[in-house]
Amino acid sequence: LRSCSLLFLFFRPPNAGQGRGTVQQRGRRAKRDGQGIRRVERGRRVNPRRARVFTMSFLFKHKTRTPAELVKQIRLDLKGIEGIDLGSPSPARMKKTLSFGTLKGFKDGDVALHKTAKHMGQLRKMLVGDESIDGRVGETGSDKDGNGRAKGGAATSTSSSAADGSTPYPKDCAAAVTEMCVQGLIKDLCLALTQLDLEVCRDITACINAVLGYTAAGSGAKPGVDYFVENCQIFDVLSAGFQDDATALHCGNILRECNRSPDLCKIMVLEPGQVLWNLFEYAECAEFSVQSDVFDTLKELLLKHKGVTSELLADKYDRIIGEYTKLLTSEAYMTKKLGLGLLGKLLLEHLKGSMLRYINDPKNLMLMMNLLKDKAPSIQYEAFHVFKVFVANPDKAQGIVEILSRNHKKLISYLENFHNDKDNEQFKSEKVIVLQQINLIGLNH
Repeated sequence: LRSCSLLFLFFRPPNAGQGRGTVQQRGRRAKRDGQGIRRVERGRRVNPRRARVFTMSFLFKHKTRTPAELVKQIRLDLKGIEGIDLGSPSPARMKKTLSFGTLKGFKDGDVALHKTAKHMGQLRKMLVGDESIDGRVGETGSDKDGNGRAKGGAATSTSSSAADGSTPYPKDCAAAVTEMCVQGLIKDLCLALTQLDLEVCRDITACINAVLGYTAAGSGAKPGVDYFVENCQIFDVLSAGFQDDATALHCGNILRECNRSPDLCKIMVLEPGQVLWNLFEYAECAEFSVQSDVFDTLKELLLKHKGVTSELLADKYDRIIGEYTKLLTSEAYMTKKLGLGLLGKLLLEHLKGSMLRYINDPKNLMLMMNLLKDKAPSIQYEAFHVFKVFVANPDKAQGIVEILSRNHKKLISYLENFHNDKDNEQFKSEKVIVLQQINLIGLNH
C-alpha cells in the first residue's frame, strides 16, 4: 500500500479533482503545473501527467566519471572478459564488481564486453572530442587523420592545447592520458585486442594513438611516448598481433603511430629490433589485407627516419639483405611484387650510403635480370625499376660491368620490346637511357 501511495504521488495529475474549465484555462493550468516543460500554444491541451514524469528524470541520471575512475573501471571490465589474463582478482570479487547494472539474460563475460564497449566510447570522447561533431567533420577527410585523431581545429574544446598551440585538446584529455599511463591501461588494451569486437578495437586504436600523439602544453612532454619507452615489451604484443587476421590491422596502425617518434623507431628497428624481424617473418602471410598492412608498416619503419635506417644497414646489412632476398625469391606473386616495390624505395633513399654495396654485388644483378623475365608483367615492371639503378650507377664494380657486357645483346633485344604498351612518358625515357647505357658498355668492352 505504501508503494502504491508513492506511485500515486509521483504520477497523480496536478489537476485531479478540478473541473476541466475552458480551453484557455486548461492551457494556463498546464503551463503552470508542468513548469514550462511543454509549451502551450494556441490553447492546445497538455498532458500534465506526462510533464510530471519528465520532471522526475533527474532521479535516473548517471554520475559522470572522472578520467581516473573511467580508466580504473575499464581495467576492471577487461578483467571480467573471458580469455584475457591481466592478473585478475578473485572470482567472488569479480562477480561483485560486475553485479551492479548486470543486464538481464547476459552472463558476466557478456556484461563485461558490453561495459567495455560503452566505457571505451566514453574514453575515446575524452581523448579526441565529441564524436557527434568530429565524426561529421571527419567524413570530409580534411579534419581527421587515419587514426581518428583531430587535426587542427577539429577538436571540440580549446581548454588545453599542444605545446605549439596548434592542436586544441578536449578538456579531460590531459588527465585521461596521464591516468592511462599511470594505471597501465595501454598494455591491458593491447592484450585485450584479440577478445574484443571490431568497433571496440577501433576505439582502442584511436585511444592509444591519441595518447602517443599527445603533447603536454608548456613542457612539450610526450607521456605516451615515454610510457612505450619504459614498457617496450608492448612491442612484442603488437608484433605478435599480426598472427591473427582480426587484430593485425589494429596492431599495424598502432605500430605506425609509434614510428612517428625516432626513439620508438630505434626500439623497433635497432634495440632490440624484434618488431622489424617479426614483420619480415609475417610478410609472406596468405591473407592479402594483412600482408599489405605488414608491408605498409615495414615501409614506415625503414623509410621514415633515415638516420635510424642508415645505422641499421651499417650494423646488420647482411641480415636485412638476406630477408629481402627471401621475399624476392618467394613463389608467392604478391610477396615478390611488394618486396620489389619496397626495395626500389630503399635503394633510392640510401643509394649514396650502405645500399651502394647492394648495386655493386653481381648476385643481386643476376637476381634482377631473372625477375625481368618473370611470367607476371607487374613483377617485370617492378624489377626494371631496380635493374635501372644497377645500369645507371656511374661507378660500377668490375663484376657488374662484365655481366652487362656479356649479356648486352640479349638485354637490348629484350628491352626494345619491353612493355611498349605502357603509356608512361617517364618509363619510356628511362628505358631509352638504360638501352643507351647497355649499348655503350657493349661497345667499350
